Amino acid sequence: MSDNAPQPCCKTSPDPANAGSALPDCWRNLADPACDHALRQAFNSPSASVGSDLLRTLEFAATSDHAAEAVRVFLDEVQQEPPPGLLASEEEIALAQDFFLDNSIQIMQALLHYSLAGGFASPRIVRTLEAVSYLVPHVRHVDDKEGKTPADLSTVLASISKASSDRTMSRLSETFQFVLDVMGCSVSTLPSGPTAGTQAQHTQHEDHRNRKIAYLLPGGEGWKSAVRVRLLHGIARWRTGERWERGENAQPGVPISQEDMAATLAAFSTIPIWCLHRLNLPPSPAQASAYLALWRHVGFYLGVSPSILLRYFSNTGTTDKFLATAALHLFSDDTCGPGINNNISPTLSPSTPNRTAMSLRRPTIPILVAVSNRPPLNTSLEYNIALTTHLLGPSLSARLGLPPTSLRTRLRVHAFLFMQRLPHYFAQLYQRKGWHEKRRALYREGLARSVWWNLGRRQTTFRPRTAVEDGGRQSDRAIGGELPSRVTDEESVNLDPARAQVLTKMWSEVWREMIVVSVTFATFAALLSYVGLRCLVKGEMM
Repeated sequence: MSDNAPQPCCKTSPDPANAGSALPDCWRNLADPACDHALRQAFNSPSASVGSDLLRTLEFAATSDHAAEAVRVFLDEVQQEPPPGLLASEEEIALAQDFFLDNSIQIMQALLHYSLAGGFASPRIVRTLEAVSYLVPHVRHVDDKEGKTPADLSTVLASISKASSDRTMSRLSETFQFVLDVMGCSVSTLPSGPTAGTQAQHTQHEDHRNRKIAYLLPGGEGWKSAVRVRLLHGIARWRTGERWERGENAQPGVPISQEDMAATLAAFSTIPIWCLHRLNLPPSPAQASAYLALWRHVGFYLGVSPSILLRYFSNTGTTDKFLATAALHLFSDDTCGPGINNNISPTLSPSTPNRTAMSLRRPTIPILVAVSNRPPLNTSLEYNIALTTHLLGPSLSARLGLPPTSLRTRLRVHAFLFMQRLPHYFAQLYQRKGWHEKRRALYREGLARSVWWNLGRRQTTFRPRTAVEDGGRQSDRAIGGELPSRVTDEESVNLDPARAQVLTKMWSEVWREMIVVSVTFATFAALLSYVGLRCLVKGEMM
Protein backbone atom coordinates (compact mmCIF):
# COMPACT_ATOMS: atom_id res chain seq x y z
CA MET A 1 0.00 0.00 0.00
CA SER A 2 1.21 3.46 -0.87
CA ASP A 3 2.64 5.70 1.79
CA ASN A 4 0.30 8.38 0.44
CA ALA A 5 -2.80 6.41 1.39
CA PRO A 6 -4.93 8.38 3.84
CA GLN A 7 -4.10 7.36 7.40
CA PRO A 8 -5.72 8.90 10.44
CA CYS A 9 -3.17 10.75 12.51
CA CYS A 10 -5.06 10.41 15.75
CA LYS A 11 -5.24 7.63 18.23
CA THR A 12 -8.48 5.69 18.46
CA SER A 13 -9.75 3.24 21.00
CA PRO A 14 -8.79 -0.35 20.12
CA ASP A 15 -11.98 -1.65 21.68
CA PRO A 16 -14.72 -2.12 19.01
CA ALA A 17 -17.35 -1.77 21.73
CA ASN A 18 -16.41 1.91 21.96
CA ALA A 19 -16.93 2.55 18.26
CA GLY A 20 -19.78 4.90 18.92
CA SER A 21 -18.27 6.79 21.82
CA ALA A 22 -16.45 9.57 19.98
CA LEU A 23 -14.93 10.46 16.63
CA PRO A 24 -11.44 11.93 16.33
CA ASP A 25 -11.64 15.62 15.44
CA CYS A 26 -8.50 15.35 13.32
CA TRP A 27 -10.43 13.36 10.71
CA ARG A 28 -11.77 16.70 9.47
CA ASN A 29 -8.22 17.69 8.56
CA LEU A 30 -7.49 14.51 6.62
CA ALA A 31 -8.39 14.18 2.96
CA ASP A 32 -7.05 11.75 0.35
CA PRO A 33 -3.47 12.86 -0.36
CA ALA A 34 -2.66 10.19 -2.97
CA CYS A 35 -5.70 11.17 -5.04
CA ASP A 36 -5.23 14.92 -4.53
CA HIS A 37 -1.55 14.91 -5.50
CA ALA A 38 -2.23 12.85 -8.62
CA LEU A 39 -4.99 15.19 -9.81
CA ARG A 40 -2.88 18.30 -9.25
CA GLN A 41 -0.09 16.85 -11.35
CA ALA A 42 -2.43 15.67 -14.10
CA PHE A 43 -4.44 18.93 -14.37
CA ASN A 44 -3.51 22.59 -14.03
CA SER A 45 -6.81 23.48 -12.35
CA PRO A 46 -10.20 21.91 -11.58
CA SER A 47 -11.69 23.57 -14.66
CA ALA A 48 -9.12 21.78 -16.84
CA SER A 49 -10.67 18.46 -15.85
CA VAL A 50 -14.20 19.29 -17.03
CA GLY A 51 -15.57 16.53 -19.25
CA SER A 52 -12.54 14.28 -18.77
CA ASP A 53 -12.66 10.60 -17.95
CA LEU A 54 -10.42 11.07 -14.91
CA LEU A 55 -9.30 7.45 -14.60
CA ARG A 56 -8.46 7.13 -18.29
CA THR A 57 -6.60 10.45 -18.19
CA LEU A 58 -4.42 9.31 -15.29
CA GLU A 59 -3.80 5.90 -16.87
CA PHE A 60 -2.72 7.56 -20.10
CA ALA A 61 -0.47 9.97 -18.22
CA ALA A 62 1.19 7.02 -16.46
CA THR A 63 2.35 5.63 -19.82
CA SER A 64 4.31 8.78 -20.59
CA ASP A 65 8.08 8.77 -20.21
CA HIS A 66 7.72 11.91 -18.12
CA ALA A 67 4.80 10.67 -16.05
CA ALA A 68 4.38 12.44 -12.74
CA GLU A 69 5.39 10.35 -9.77
CA ALA A 70 2.17 11.17 -7.89
CA VAL A 71 0.09 9.74 -10.75
CA ARG A 72 2.01 6.47 -10.69
CA VAL A 73 1.81 6.26 -6.92
CA PHE A 74 -1.98 6.67 -7.00
CA LEU A 75 -2.45 4.09 -9.75
CA ASP A 76 -0.17 1.65 -7.94
CA GLU A 77 -2.32 2.07 -4.86
CA VAL A 78 -5.66 1.43 -6.57
CA GLN A 79 -4.25 -1.47 -8.60
CA GLN A 80 -3.84 -3.47 -5.39
CA GLU A 81 -6.38 -5.77 -3.83
CA PRO A 82 -7.79 -4.64 -0.48
CA PRO A 83 -5.75 -5.99 2.44
CA PRO A 84 -6.97 -8.88 4.62
CA GLY A 85 -10.01 -7.83 6.60
CA LEU A 86 -11.20 -5.54 3.82
CA LEU A 87 -11.21 -7.93 0.85
CA ALA A 88 -14.71 -9.37 0.41
CA SER A 89 -15.00 -13.09 -0.27
CA GLU A 90 -16.71 -14.71 -3.25
CA GLU A 91 -19.51 -15.93 -0.99
CA GLU A 92 -20.04 -12.48 0.52
CA ILE A 93 -20.19 -10.84 -2.92
CA ALA A 94 -22.71 -13.39 -4.23
CA LEU A 95 -24.93 -13.09 -1.15
CA ALA A 96 -24.74 -9.28 -1.15
CA GLN A 97 -25.71 -9.12 -4.85
CA ASP A 98 -28.72 -11.42 -4.38
CA PHE A 99 -29.74 -9.48 -1.28
CA PHE A 100 -29.53 -6.18 -3.16
CA LEU A 101 -31.56 -7.44 -6.12
CA ASP A 102 -34.22 -9.03 -3.92
CA ASN A 103 -34.61 -5.72 -2.05
CA SER A 104 -33.52 -3.28 -4.75
CA ILE A 105 -36.68 -1.13 -4.72
CA GLN A 106 -36.56 -0.68 -0.95
CA ILE A 107 -32.79 -0.10 -0.93
CA MET A 108 -33.03 2.54 -3.65
CA GLN A 109 -35.82 4.24 -1.69
CA ALA A 110 -33.67 4.19 1.43
CA LEU A 111 -30.71 5.71 -0.42
CA LEU A 112 -32.84 8.44 -1.96
CA HIS A 113 -35.14 9.37 0.91
CA TYR A 114 -32.79 8.75 3.84
CA SER A 115 -29.11 8.59 2.85
CA LEU A 116 -29.22 11.43 0.29
CA ALA A 117 -32.22 13.57 1.20
CA GLY A 118 -31.58 13.20 4.94
CA GLY A 119 -27.97 12.21 5.47
CA PHE A 120 -26.54 14.79 3.07
CA ALA A 121 -28.40 17.54 4.93
CA SER A 122 -25.86 17.93 7.72
CA PRO A 123 -24.59 21.54 7.84
CA ARG A 124 -20.98 20.63 7.05
CA ILE A 125 -21.86 18.50 4.02
CA VAL A 126 -24.32 21.14 2.82
CA ARG A 127 -21.56 23.74 2.66
CA THR A 128 -19.47 21.42 0.50
CA LEU A 129 -22.46 20.67 -1.74
CA GLU A 130 -23.14 24.41 -2.06
CA ALA A 131 -19.55 25.11 -3.05
CA VAL A 132 -19.83 22.75 -6.03
CA SER A 133 -23.62 23.18 -6.53
CA TYR A 134 -24.11 19.43 -6.16
CA LEU A 135 -27.69 18.36 -5.25
CA VAL A 136 -28.26 21.89 -3.93
CA PRO A 137 -29.71 24.51 -6.30
CA HIS A 138 -27.56 27.54 -6.95
CA VAL A 139 -29.75 30.29 -5.46
CA ARG A 140 -28.84 33.96 -5.74
CA HIS A 141 -32.06 35.80 -4.89
CA VAL A 142 -32.75 36.71 -1.29
CA ASP A 143 -35.57 38.20 0.65
CA ASP A 144 -34.09 41.48 1.68
CA LYS A 145 -31.03 43.65 1.70
CA GLU A 146 -29.56 41.78 4.63
CA GLY A 147 -29.28 38.64 2.54
CA LYS A 148 -31.65 36.48 4.52
CA THR A 149 -32.95 33.32 2.94
CA PRO A 150 -36.74 33.25 2.32
CA ALA A 151 -38.51 31.49 5.17
CA ASP A 152 -41.71 30.53 3.33
CA LEU A 153 -41.77 27.02 1.81
CA SER A 154 -43.64 28.20 -1.29
CA THR A 155 -40.86 30.74 -1.87
CA VAL A 156 -38.30 27.98 -1.44
CA LEU A 157 -40.04 25.84 -4.05
CA ALA A 158 -40.36 28.79 -6.42
CA SER A 159 -36.61 29.33 -6.15
CA ILE A 160 -35.90 25.85 -7.54
CA SER A 161 -35.94 26.15 -11.31
CA LYS A 162 -36.70 23.38 -13.81
CA ALA A 163 -33.08 23.46 -14.97
CA SER A 164 -31.88 23.07 -11.39
CA SER A 165 -34.21 20.10 -10.80
CA ASP A 166 -33.07 18.43 -14.01
CA ARG A 167 -29.46 18.94 -12.95
CA THR A 168 -30.21 17.41 -9.55
CA MET A 169 -32.02 14.45 -11.15
CA SER A 170 -29.07 13.82 -13.43
CA ARG A 171 -26.68 13.74 -10.49
CA LEU A 172 -28.99 11.46 -8.52
CA SER A 173 -29.03 9.12 -11.49
CA GLU A 174 -25.23 9.15 -11.56
CA THR A 175 -25.22 8.20 -7.88
CA PHE A 176 -27.63 5.35 -8.55
CA GLN A 177 -25.48 4.14 -11.44
CA PHE A 178 -22.51 4.02 -9.08
CA VAL A 179 -24.53 1.85 -6.69
CA LEU A 180 -25.60 -0.45 -9.54
CA ASP A 181 -22.02 -0.71 -10.81
CA VAL A 182 -20.61 -1.80 -7.45
CA MET A 183 -23.50 -4.27 -7.10
CA GLY A 184 -22.64 -5.91 -10.42
CA CYS A 185 -25.59 -4.51 -12.38
CA SER A 186 -23.53 -2.88 -15.13
CA VAL A 187 -23.14 -4.07 -18.71
CA SER A 188 -20.06 -6.16 -18.02
CA THR A 189 -18.94 -7.49 -14.68
CA LEU A 190 -15.71 -8.96 -16.05
CA PRO A 191 -12.56 -6.83 -15.95
CA SER A 192 -10.85 -5.88 -19.14
CA GLY A 193 -7.53 -5.56 -17.35
CA PRO A 194 -5.77 -2.31 -16.44
CA THR A 195 -5.42 0.13 -19.30
CA ALA A 196 -2.02 1.13 -18.03
CA GLY A 197 0.53 -0.84 -16.12
CA THR A 198 3.16 -3.48 -16.55
CA GLN A 199 2.69 -6.89 -18.10
CA ALA A 200 3.14 -8.35 -14.64
CA GLN A 201 0.16 -6.34 -13.42
CA HIS A 202 -1.91 -7.54 -16.36
CA THR A 203 -1.00 -11.16 -15.66
CA GLN A 204 -1.74 -10.66 -11.98
CA HIS A 205 -5.37 -9.82 -12.79
CA GLU A 206 -5.96 -12.50 -15.45
CA ASP A 207 -7.04 -15.05 -12.85
CA HIS A 208 -9.76 -12.68 -11.65
CA ARG A 209 -11.75 -13.00 -14.88
CA ASN A 210 -13.72 -16.06 -13.90
CA ARG A 211 -14.33 -15.11 -10.31
CA LYS A 212 -17.55 -13.67 -8.91
CA ILE A 213 -15.59 -10.86 -7.29
CA ALA A 214 -13.79 -9.96 -10.54
CA TYR A 215 -15.81 -6.84 -11.27
CA LEU A 216 -14.74 -5.32 -7.93
CA LEU A 217 -11.04 -5.97 -8.48
CA PRO A 218 -8.66 -3.83 -10.57
CA GLY A 219 -9.90 -3.66 -14.16
CA GLY A 220 -13.50 -4.57 -13.32
CA GLU A 221 -16.48 -2.33 -13.98
CA GLY A 222 -17.30 -1.88 -10.30
CA TRP A 223 -13.68 -1.08 -9.52
CA LYS A 224 -13.56 1.52 -12.30
CA SER A 225 -16.67 3.25 -10.98
CA ALA A 226 -15.34 3.33 -7.42
CA VAL A 227 -12.01 4.82 -8.52
CA ARG A 228 -13.70 7.32 -10.82
CA VAL A 229 -16.00 8.49 -8.02
CA ARG A 230 -12.93 8.83 -5.77
CA LEU A 231 -11.26 11.02 -8.40
CA LEU A 232 -14.46 13.03 -8.86
CA HIS A 233 -14.48 13.66 -5.10
CA GLY A 234 -10.89 14.83 -5.46
CA ILE A 235 -11.89 17.41 -8.07
CA ALA A 236 -14.80 18.56 -5.89
CA ARG A 237 -12.41 18.83 -2.92
CA TRP A 238 -10.01 20.89 -5.02
CA ARG A 239 -12.75 23.19 -6.30
CA THR A 240 -14.31 23.62 -2.86
CA GLY A 241 -10.92 24.28 -1.26
CA GLU A 242 -10.28 27.10 -3.71
CA ARG A 243 -13.63 28.71 -2.87
CA TRP A 244 -12.96 28.37 0.83
CA GLU A 245 -9.56 29.99 0.35
CA ARG A 246 -11.32 32.96 -1.25
CA GLY A 247 -13.42 33.24 1.91
CA GLU A 248 -16.62 31.84 0.43
CA ASN A 249 -18.27 30.23 3.46
CA ALA A 250 -14.97 28.74 4.60
CA GLN A 251 -15.08 25.94 7.16
CA PRO A 252 -12.56 24.34 9.52
CA GLY A 253 -10.76 21.28 8.21
CA VAL A 254 -10.77 20.12 4.60
CA PRO A 255 -13.77 19.54 2.33
CA ILE A 256 -14.76 15.90 1.74
CA SER A 257 -12.56 14.81 4.63
CA GLN A 258 -12.07 11.32 5.99
CA GLU A 259 -14.95 12.02 8.37
CA ASP A 260 -17.23 12.95 5.47
CA MET A 261 -16.17 9.97 3.34
CA ALA A 262 -16.53 7.46 6.18
CA ALA A 263 -19.97 8.81 7.12
CA THR A 264 -21.07 8.66 3.48
CA LEU A 265 -19.87 5.06 3.17
CA ALA A 266 -21.83 4.18 6.31
CA ALA A 267 -24.90 5.90 4.86
CA PHE A 268 -24.72 3.67 1.79
CA SER A 269 -23.90 0.45 3.65
CA THR A 270 -25.94 0.73 6.85
CA ILE A 271 -28.95 3.01 6.33
CA PRO A 272 -30.57 0.61 3.81
CA ILE A 273 -30.43 -2.09 6.51
CA TRP A 274 -32.07 0.27 9.01
CA CYS A 275 -34.81 1.13 6.52
CA LEU A 276 -35.53 -2.51 5.70
CA HIS A 277 -36.19 -3.08 9.39
CA ARG A 278 -38.48 -0.04 9.42
CA LEU A 279 -40.29 -1.41 6.35
CA ASN A 280 -40.85 -4.78 8.10
CA LEU A 281 -38.44 -6.59 5.77
CA PRO A 282 -35.55 -7.33 8.13
CA PRO A 283 -32.52 -8.97 6.51
CA SER A 284 -30.84 -11.98 8.06
CA PRO A 285 -27.57 -11.38 9.95
CA ALA A 286 -25.70 -13.12 7.12
CA GLN A 287 -27.24 -10.83 4.49
CA ALA A 288 -26.51 -7.66 6.47
CA SER A 289 -22.93 -8.79 7.11
CA ALA A 290 -22.33 -9.64 3.43
CA TYR A 291 -23.78 -6.31 2.29
CA LEU A 292 -21.46 -4.47 4.68
CA ALA A 293 -18.49 -6.58 3.51
CA LEU A 294 -19.09 -5.53 -0.10
CA TRP A 295 -19.24 -1.84 0.82
CA ARG A 296 -16.17 -2.19 3.06
CA HIS A 297 -14.34 -3.57 0.02
CA VAL A 298 -15.62 -0.67 -2.13
CA GLY A 299 -14.66 1.83 0.58
CA PHE A 300 -11.02 0.86 0.17
CA TYR A 301 -11.09 1.99 -3.48
CA LEU A 302 -13.11 5.11 -2.59
CA GLY A 303 -10.19 6.33 -0.51
CA VAL A 304 -11.51 5.74 3.00
CA SER A 305 -8.55 5.02 5.26
CA PRO A 306 -7.98 1.26 5.79
CA SER A 307 -7.55 1.87 9.52
CA ILE A 308 -11.02 3.46 9.64
CA LEU A 309 -12.52 0.59 7.65
CA LEU A 310 -10.92 -2.03 9.89
CA ARG A 311 -11.87 -0.16 13.04
CA TYR A 312 -15.41 1.05 12.32
CA PHE A 313 -16.68 -1.23 9.54
CA SER A 314 -15.64 -4.60 10.93
CA ASN A 315 -19.20 -5.74 11.69
CA THR A 316 -22.76 -4.43 11.54
CA GLY A 317 -22.99 -3.63 15.25
CA THR A 318 -19.85 -1.49 15.19
CA THR A 319 -20.95 0.32 12.03
CA ASP A 320 -24.37 1.06 13.52
CA LYS A 321 -22.69 2.78 16.48
CA PHE A 322 -20.26 4.60 14.22
CA LEU A 323 -23.00 5.97 11.96
CA ALA A 324 -25.07 7.16 14.91
CA THR A 325 -22.10 8.99 16.36
CA ALA A 326 -21.01 10.38 13.00
CA ALA A 327 -24.50 11.79 12.44
CA LEU A 328 -24.44 13.53 15.82
CA HIS A 329 -20.99 14.91 15.03
CA LEU A 330 -21.92 16.15 11.56
CA PHE A 331 -25.23 17.65 12.69
CA SER A 332 -23.75 19.18 15.85
CA ASP A 333 -22.80 22.36 13.98
CA ASP A 334 -26.41 23.01 13.02
CA THR A 335 -26.00 26.21 11.10
CA CYS A 336 -26.49 26.76 7.42
CA GLY A 337 -24.43 29.87 6.94
CA PRO A 338 -25.01 33.59 6.79
CA GLY A 339 -28.53 34.83 7.14
CA ILE A 340 -29.67 31.84 9.20
CA ASN A 341 -30.03 31.90 12.94
CA ASN A 342 -27.11 29.93 14.36
CA ASN A 343 -28.88 29.13 17.62
CA ILE A 344 -31.78 27.08 16.34
CA SER A 345 -33.25 24.57 18.73
CA PRO A 346 -33.81 21.05 17.37
CA THR A 347 -37.27 21.15 18.93
CA LEU A 348 -38.53 23.85 16.58
CA SER A 349 -41.61 22.98 14.58
CA PRO A 350 -41.18 22.34 10.83
CA SER A 351 -43.35 25.40 10.26
CA THR A 352 -41.02 27.67 12.20
CA PRO A 353 -39.60 30.26 9.76
CA ASN A 354 -35.96 29.57 10.60
CA ARG A 355 -36.47 25.83 10.25
CA THR A 356 -38.20 26.18 6.90
CA ALA A 357 -35.59 28.65 5.71
CA MET A 358 -32.86 26.13 6.40
CA SER A 359 -34.55 23.64 4.06
CA LEU A 360 -33.48 25.78 1.09
CA ARG A 361 -29.85 25.47 2.12
CA ARG A 362 -30.09 21.67 2.39
CA PRO A 363 -30.57 19.14 -0.41
CA THR A 364 -33.68 17.55 1.15
CA ILE A 365 -36.38 19.60 -0.57
CA PRO A 366 -34.45 20.04 -3.87
CA ILE A 367 -33.95 16.25 -4.11
CA LEU A 368 -37.62 15.56 -3.46
CA VAL A 369 -38.66 18.20 -5.97
CA ALA A 370 -36.31 16.70 -8.56
CA VAL A 371 -37.78 13.18 -8.30
CA SER A 372 -41.43 14.25 -8.12
CA ASN A 373 -43.81 13.95 -11.07
CA ARG A 374 -41.40 11.87 -13.10
CA PRO A 375 -42.02 8.50 -14.74
CA PRO A 376 -42.52 5.69 -14.11
CA LEU A 377 -44.34 6.40 -10.79
CA ASN A 378 -45.08 10.13 -11.22
CA THR A 379 -45.43 10.54 -7.46
CA SER A 380 -46.25 13.99 -6.13
CA LEU A 381 -43.98 16.14 -3.98
CA GLU A 382 -46.32 15.63 -1.02
CA TYR A 383 -46.09 11.85 -1.45
CA ASN A 384 -42.28 11.96 -1.51
CA ILE A 385 -42.20 14.21 1.57
CA ALA A 386 -44.48 11.75 3.38
CA LEU A 387 -42.29 8.78 2.42
CA THR A 388 -39.13 10.62 3.51
CA THR A 389 -40.77 11.54 6.82
CA HIS A 390 -41.78 7.92 7.38
CA LEU A 391 -38.23 6.65 6.82
CA LEU A 392 -36.45 9.44 8.71
CA GLY A 393 -38.80 9.43 11.67
CA PRO A 394 -40.46 12.49 13.26
CA SER A 395 -37.39 13.86 15.05
CA LEU A 396 -35.02 14.08 12.07
CA SER A 397 -37.85 15.12 9.76
CA ALA A 398 -38.63 18.07 12.02
CA ARG A 399 -34.94 18.96 12.19
CA LEU A 400 -34.79 19.06 8.39
CA GLY A 401 -37.87 21.26 8.18
CA LEU A 402 -40.09 18.82 6.31
CA PRO A 403 -43.69 20.12 6.29
CA PRO A 404 -46.56 17.93 7.52
CA THR A 405 -48.57 15.97 4.96
CA SER A 406 -52.24 15.02 4.81
CA LEU A 407 -53.61 11.83 6.33
CA ARG A 408 -54.73 10.70 2.88
CA THR A 409 -51.19 10.96 1.53
CA ARG A 410 -49.73 9.09 4.49
CA LEU A 411 -52.26 6.28 4.04
CA ARG A 412 -51.40 6.13 0.36
CA VAL A 413 -47.72 5.79 1.22
CA HIS A 414 -48.36 2.92 3.61
CA ALA A 415 -50.63 1.19 1.09
CA PHE A 416 -47.95 1.46 -1.58
CA LEU A 417 -45.27 0.15 0.78
CA PHE A 418 -47.50 -2.82 1.62
CA MET A 419 -47.93 -3.60 -2.08
CA GLN A 420 -44.14 -3.52 -2.44
CA ARG A 421 -43.82 -6.12 0.32
CA LEU A 422 -46.11 -8.67 -1.33
CA PRO A 423 -43.45 -10.07 -3.72
CA HIS A 424 -41.14 -10.52 -0.71
CA TYR A 425 -43.74 -12.54 1.17
CA PHE A 426 -44.34 -14.64 -1.93
CA ALA A 427 -40.60 -15.22 -2.47
CA GLN A 428 -40.22 -16.50 1.08
CA LEU A 429 -42.85 -19.18 0.45
CA TYR A 430 -42.18 -19.98 -3.20
CA GLN A 431 -38.75 -21.52 -3.62
CA ARG A 432 -38.62 -22.35 -7.35
CA LYS A 433 -35.08 -21.38 -8.31
CA GLY A 434 -35.95 -20.41 -11.90
CA TRP A 435 -38.48 -17.81 -10.77
CA HIS A 436 -36.00 -16.19 -8.36
CA GLU A 437 -33.24 -16.12 -10.98
CA LYS A 438 -35.51 -14.58 -13.63
CA ARG A 439 -36.71 -11.91 -11.19
CA ARG A 440 -33.15 -11.00 -10.22
CA ALA A 441 -32.05 -10.87 -13.86
CA LEU A 442 -34.92 -8.50 -14.63
CA TYR A 443 -33.99 -6.16 -11.79
CA ARG A 444 -30.30 -6.32 -12.68
CA GLU A 445 -30.86 -5.18 -16.24
CA GLY A 446 -34.05 -3.19 -15.77
CA LEU A 447 -32.63 -0.91 -13.08
CA ALA A 448 -29.55 -0.18 -15.19
CA ARG A 449 -31.63 0.64 -18.27
CA SER A 450 -33.86 2.94 -16.20
CA VAL A 451 -30.86 4.87 -14.88
CA TRP A 452 -29.32 5.19 -18.36
CA TRP A 453 -32.63 6.51 -19.65
CA ASN A 454 -32.74 9.16 -16.92
CA LEU A 455 -29.18 10.14 -17.86
CA GLY A 456 -30.23 10.79 -21.45
CA ARG A 457 -29.25 7.35 -22.74
CA ARG A 458 -25.81 7.63 -21.22
CA GLN A 459 -23.71 5.38 -19.00
CA THR A 460 -21.77 7.93 -17.02
CA THR A 461 -18.06 7.71 -16.37
CA PHE A 462 -18.39 10.30 -13.58
CA ARG A 463 -16.80 13.28 -15.31
CA PRO A 464 -16.47 16.71 -13.68
CA ARG A 465 -18.94 19.36 -14.81
CA THR A 466 -18.48 23.07 -15.26
CA ALA A 467 -18.86 25.23 -12.16
CA VAL A 468 -22.30 26.72 -11.52
CA GLU A 469 -22.38 30.51 -11.41
CA ASP A 470 -25.06 33.22 -11.29
CA GLY A 471 -26.67 33.96 -14.63
CA GLY A 472 -26.59 37.67 -13.98
CA ARG A 473 -28.21 40.33 -11.86
CA GLN A 474 -31.51 40.17 -13.73
CA SER A 475 -31.60 36.40 -14.21
CA ASP A 476 -33.37 33.83 -12.08
CA ARG A 477 -31.30 31.04 -13.57
CA ALA A 478 -27.78 29.91 -12.86
CA ILE A 479 -25.44 28.89 -15.62
CA GLY A 480 -23.00 26.01 -15.68
CA GLY A 481 -23.12 22.56 -14.18
CA GLU A 482 -22.96 21.07 -17.65
CA LEU A 483 -20.85 18.57 -19.54
CA PRO A 484 -19.25 19.21 -22.95
CA SER A 485 -21.41 18.04 -25.86
CA ARG A 486 -18.86 15.39 -26.86
CA VAL A 487 -19.50 13.51 -23.61
CA THR A 488 -22.99 12.56 -24.80
CA ASP A 489 -21.49 10.69 -27.75
CA GLU A 490 -18.67 9.14 -25.73
CA GLU A 491 -21.00 7.82 -23.01
CA SER A 492 -24.02 6.97 -25.15
CA VAL A 493 -25.63 3.54 -24.86
CA ASN A 494 -28.00 1.80 -27.23
CA LEU A 495 -31.20 0.93 -25.41
CA ASP A 496 -32.24 -1.80 -27.85
CA PRO A 497 -36.07 -1.66 -28.20
CA ALA A 498 -36.18 -5.37 -29.06
CA ARG A 499 -34.41 -6.19 -25.82
CA ALA A 500 -36.85 -3.96 -23.95
CA GLN A 501 -39.71 -6.04 -25.36
CA VAL A 502 -38.01 -9.22 -24.18
CA LEU A 503 -37.64 -7.78 -20.69
CA THR A 504 -41.28 -6.69 -20.68
CA LYS A 505 -42.33 -10.22 -21.60
CA MET A 506 -40.13 -11.70 -18.88
CA TRP A 507 -41.59 -9.24 -16.36
CA SER A 508 -45.11 -10.32 -17.30
CA GLU A 509 -44.12 -13.97 -16.89
CA VAL A 510 -42.71 -13.32 -13.42
CA TRP A 511 -45.86 -11.53 -12.25
CA ARG A 512 -48.17 -14.01 -13.96
CA GLU A 513 -46.48 -16.91 -12.22
CA MET A 514 -46.68 -15.13 -8.88
CA ILE A 515 -50.38 -14.39 -9.33
CA VAL A 516 -51.26 -17.88 -10.59
CA VAL A 517 -49.38 -19.61 -7.78
CA SER A 518 -50.87 -17.25 -5.18
CA VAL A 519 -54.43 -17.75 -6.44
CA THR A 520 -53.92 -21.52 -6.64
CA PHE A 521 -52.56 -21.63 -3.12
CA ALA A 522 -55.35 -19.42 -1.79
CA THR A 523 -57.99 -21.56 -3.52
CA PHE A 524 -56.47 -24.76 -2.19
CA ALA A 525 -56.28 -23.28 1.32
CA ALA A 526 -59.92 -22.16 1.11
CA LEU A 527 -61.08 -25.59 -0.04
CA LEU A 528 -59.04 -27.28 2.65
CA SER A 529 -60.54 -24.97 5.28
CA TYR A 530 -64.03 -25.62 3.94
CA VAL A 531 -63.57 -29.42 4.03
CA GLY A 532 -62.09 -29.24 7.49
CA LEU A 533 -64.94 -27.08 8.74
CA ARG A 534 -67.57 -29.46 7.30
CA CYS A 535 -65.88 -32.45 8.91
CA LEU A 536 -65.82 -30.58 12.21
CA VAL A 537 -69.53 -29.73 11.96
CA LYS A 538 -70.47 -33.33 11.07
CA GLY A 539 -68.40 -34.64 13.95
CA GLU A 540 -70.24 -32.39 16.42
CA MET A 541 -73.65 -33.44 15.03
CA MET A 542 -72.81 -37.12 15.50
